[in-house]
Amino acid sequence: MSLVRIAVIGADRLDPDHHLALNQLSETERLSAFALDADADESGFQILKTAMESDALDAIMLTGARETMRDWAMFALEHGWPVYCAHAIPASVEDMVDIRRAEQSHPNAVLQFGLTARHHESVQAALAKRDSGEYGRLLTLRGVCGCPATALTDGIAFDPGPQLLDLLNLFAGPFQEVSGFSDLDRSVEPGSETNVFATLRTHSGTLASLHLSATQWRPTFRLELGFERGFMWLEGLNTQRHDFGQEVLVYARTDGSGAAHETVDRFDHSQGAKRSLETFLDRLNASESAATGTSAEAFDVLNTLQRILAADPIFAPIEERHVS
Repeated sequence: MSLVRIAVIGADRLDPDHHLALNQLSETERLSAFALDADADESGFQILKTAMESDALDAIMLTGARETMRDWAMFALEHGWPVYCAHAIPASVEDMVDIRRAEQSHPNAVLQFGLTARHHESVQAALAKRDSGEYGRLLTLRGVCGCPATALTDGIAFDPGPQLLDLLNLFAGPFQEVSGFSDLDRSVEPGSETNVFATLRTHSGTLASLHLSATQWRPTFRLELGFERGFMWLEGLNTQRHDFGQEVLVYARTDGSGAAHETVDRFDHSQGAKRSLETFLDRLNASESAATGTSAEAFDVLNTLQRILAADPIFAPIEERHVS
């Protein structure tokens, strides 16, 4: 397996989980990471272009300010260079549309977003149980993500809300009907919302609710799944950045006469970012690895999020959100 040399753009704002993942993968000699301190303008682009054309780098990792993601990603993709975005989503649907156009302009483009929660052990265990068919059809989902505003960089709706919303899509989406309410006394800038409530419904009738909160005293990351013949609760999320508590999966099946004894599985490792990066590296090395965290999946998360925010009849006109 060849060593992949990655330029980390915006390395000074790299989140702790991806920082740890880069260190771990460097130790196994799967990659080498190099910080590139440059702005998203012609001077910065030239630095990157020189490094790529001199065969000093193999791929690009984008972190730092979400607002610069569009320009960096478009420049890299238009040159056919592989791109990993540490953020789960860019700043807007409009930015994502431009990024996807650049991706489609090169037939062999590799683009991946940091939808890391789906790679966590508890999520993978729940997916395996769902796919076994033993629990029957998924009927309802309820997600709660909360942490203090001081622990956020982009607001709860854009960080880390998209990770939970991605899990809703992963288990049940896409959602056909969306409604939502947001705080009314906050800044008009996207990402400033401190509480977002939403209800969603799929074409097949699966119902979901979502609460994102930056006013909760206790950090929370929870997804409740209600099936025809049982339930699963994903509680906590092992991360270096947010104190969501240890990951556990609570589950039980029923034969119709009552719930069986609950089982609680605990997971100790924070591997989401590492597994996401490993998938990216496998794709670069032409391994038989299914694409995950694709632009289509990130677009679904972002589009659903903006549909939720735009559904508030009072708040949406204030922010003048444009939904694609």
